[in-house]
Amino acid sequence: MYNKKRKAIFFDIDGTLLASGEGIHESVREALKKVRNHGHQIFIATGRAWCCLPEELQDVELDGLIASAGSDIWFHGQNVYRQSLSPDLIEHTCQILKEMDAVYLLEGFDRIYVSEKAQRILLGKEVLPNDNPELVRWKKYFRQKPNLYPIEEWTPDGEKVPKITFMLFQKEQVEKVKEIMSEHFHVVFFPAAYDDFWNGELISRTADKGTAIQKAAELLHIGIEDTIAFGDSMNDYEMIEKAGCGVVMANGDEYLKTIADRICESVQEDGVVRELERMHLI
Repeated sequence: MYNKKRKAIFFDIDGTLLASGEGIHESVREALKKVRNHGHQIFIATGRAWCCLPEELQDVELDGLIASAGSDIWFHGQNVYRQSLSPDLIEHTCQILKEMDAVYLLEGFDRIYVSEKAQRILLGKEVLPNDNPELVRWKKYFRQKPNLYPIEEWTPDGEKVPKITFMLFQKEQVEKVKEIMSEHFHVVFFPAAYDDFWNGELISRTADKGTAIQKAAELLHIGIEDTIAFGDSMNDYEMIEKAGCGVVMANGDEYLKTIADRICESVQEDGVVRELERMHLI
């Protein structure tokens, strides 16, 4: 049982609050309202950029948001912290990914810059044999949002970029990317339904979800022991590791579960709600 002391609770979105194809269940929305009514604070902690947040969050009352996998922190609609990658590192990384014939996106705070190959695929000019869930999401976003731009329009002195998303098409490139990129990035790969796509993210080693919840706790004047984090994928690793209590969804990455303090039911089973009840937070 958790004590009555105020908690700061951080929730990943996709696979944690948001079930693919189902949105955020009404039971989850109600649970988040109850948590806030009991005096605790609710934060989103997502890999998505500020400009890519799902519409489902629009009517969810929040105390703050961590976006871009930890590089962008907001409290009550006000930006309190931002960190971006160096332009030289971005250009070097893009060159490596281009040589691998990868799809890649520079996820800026306000704009997304899309590589040439990504443009062809997302516009349907180049057809791949299978679509994994991440590519389906990219295509849907590309059709709906106005803030996607060709990568040729990005300039080193222009839009700040905190994170790079990519997709590989040759298995041997997975280890190569890890070897080359790990000095500067947390290299995160996501499980895929097919063996001809490998989705990944390059996240700053100095601004990840773990460092973000530490900074948020400092700004809130609470101890890290009074933080709780819910997540499901490897871009949640540092957050789950550093939070006072790290909770991993049953649908989460198996390796992530090895460092969890608690494992709850899947997102489809409203695992967040059940765990908040067990913690006596609602």
